[in-house]
Amino acid sequence: MLCHACHVHLRRDYPYCLHCGTLRKGAVVDSYAAPELRWADAAGERVHPLVKPTTTIGRSPDNDIVLDDASVSRHHARVVRNAEGFHLEDLNSFNGTTIGRRTFHGDWAPLPDESKLHIGDIPLRFAQPRSAAIGSKTMVRGVEHSILLPAPETEEAPTATGPLTARPRRRSGWALKQVPDMRGDQQWVLRNTRTGQYLQLDERDVFLWHQLDGENTVRDLLFAYAQRYGELALPRIERTLRTFAALELVRGLHGQREAEKPPLLKRFGQAVLKTLLRMEVSVKGLDSVFGRMYRSFGWRFFTRTGVVGLWLCILGGIYAMAVAGAHQNLFDINGAGVWGAVVIAAGYLVALIVHESAHALAVKSYGRTVTRGGFMLMMGMPFAFVDTSDMWFGSRWSRIVVTLSGPLSTAAIAGMLAAVAAWVPAPQVSGIAYQLAFGLYLNTLYNLNPLMPLDGYQALADALRLPRLREEASAYFTKGIWSDIKAGRKPGIKQIGMAAYGFTAVVGTGLFVLLGFLAWRDRLGGLVEEYLPPGIDVLVIVLGIGLIMFPIWYRLFRKLTGFIKSRKAATAEVAA
Repeated sequence: MLCHACHVHLRRDYPYCLHCGTLRKGAVVDSYAAPELRWADAAGERVHPLVKPTTTIGRSPDNDIVLDDASVSRHHARVVRNAEGFHLEDLNSFNGTTIGRRTFHGDWAPLPDESKLHIGDIPLRFAQPRSAAIGSKTMVRGVEHSILLPAPETEEAPTATGPLTARPRRRSGWALKQVPDMRGDQQWVLRNTRTGQYLQLDERDVFLWHQLDGENTVRDLLFAYAQRYGELALPRIERTLRTFAALELVRGLHGQREAEKPPLLKRFGQAVLKTLLRMEVSVKGLDSVFGRMYRSFGWRFFTRTGVVGLWLCILGGIYAMAVAGAHQNLFDINGAGVWGAVVIAAGYLVALIVHESAHALAVKSYGRTVTRGGFMLMMGMPFAFVDTSDMWFGSRWSRIVVTLSGPLSTAAIAGMLAAVAAWVPAPQVSGIAYQLAFGLYLNTLYNLNPLMPLDGYQALADALRLPRLREEASAYFTKGIWSDIKAGRKPGIKQIGMAAYGFTAVVGTGLFVLLGFLAWRDRLGGLVEEYLPPGIDVLVIVLGIGLIMFPIWYRLFRKLTGFIKSRKAATAEVAA
């Protein structure tokens, strides 16, 4: 259901739109927990539920909310609840009222959820109570439960003489929020407020995060983790700490040095390595573009009519594809020639743009931000992407919708092309449409493949509430299940499922690498065999494939060397 004012998705357990503050049609406000105004004074944090249709604010004792400050007028402002939601009216105060960056006198402004406002010089916040059970569902924790620390001028990292004696410490400038979960499972999102990077955490990661005070050593973390969870999980702790350090959230790890400008040659080498590992071209500032697209026409795709139309295109396209298959031949464009190939290539490009735009519009339908988008290379193959990481602050269902919006849009386009191929009499037009539809259906199936880290995998991980499904399943298949078998423990249904997925993920990744190797061998082989003498052509092919698949070889090498070093260091520490 979309808000009738701003067209952003509504929560059925909220009486008003969290994006613009408009009251949801048919909502009875008195049946919900009241929104609150929160502020702080000498007595501590104050909370006032807005249970009345009109709540007055001022310095005079006859107000509903009394703010004893010289910057506040006697009757300064009032919060009004009407059919359009909540809004704040300034009562011609001397110092004015501010919402966000707008200051006004004798005027009014709507109050969306989490609005920051100033009555005179007193800061307040308007919010739905996150700790209340509204509509019998557990709500996400609000900003008051987030931890925001300003960055100090200087920070000194503790030194370490070994991996287990390091005293890692949280850097300042971070926010930790618990995200919504309908089953009450504990999940968090950690954000670096300095860089804007996000990290999804589970309960054990958060436990480790809170231990990083600069006093506890890694050995202390190991024993604290074992005392709480009953296992000595040094590899997991090391992996988690490295992840925190990679996002510039932790200092003081063994071997971690203070940021300093390296020599020019080293910087050049680092730039080349970064390019080889992640060949990416991204563009920032796309949020305003997709925001305008969503407000102008994109919201219509997320209405009930739009969703029904989408599924009609998908299901009808499957039937049309079967009809077209009776008189169309694969890889035959009925004599369209070069221009037919050009049209097919352009069609794939348009479908790619629509696919990524669907992800972005779905993000905007939940009132979230699209931080960037662009193109990247994976094993030498181009992929487009939009950054939807802001959805980590959304609900599980909203993340699934955003993830599946891309493949479903591609399937809908394929369905319309299949209808053209089935019932348009022009042979060249129908032939081109059939080839495009077939290719886009394959693309949809590939994106929905849960064995690759693409849309299907992300949706499955969210549906199962296992954000590290691939890593945990692969680890259990390679280590855990064999330990259980040796110890005589019978794996349960979940363990069997994890092992099965881990097996298929490992095999699927191997097949994908093999197919990529064979595809690029054929591509490069056809180019160099005609121009290079025997022996040299093989060397060029091997070097070319090695360069294209460099991220795979490099990560395998780093993982192997890191494992060997950690084992040696742990053995040396224990022996000492």
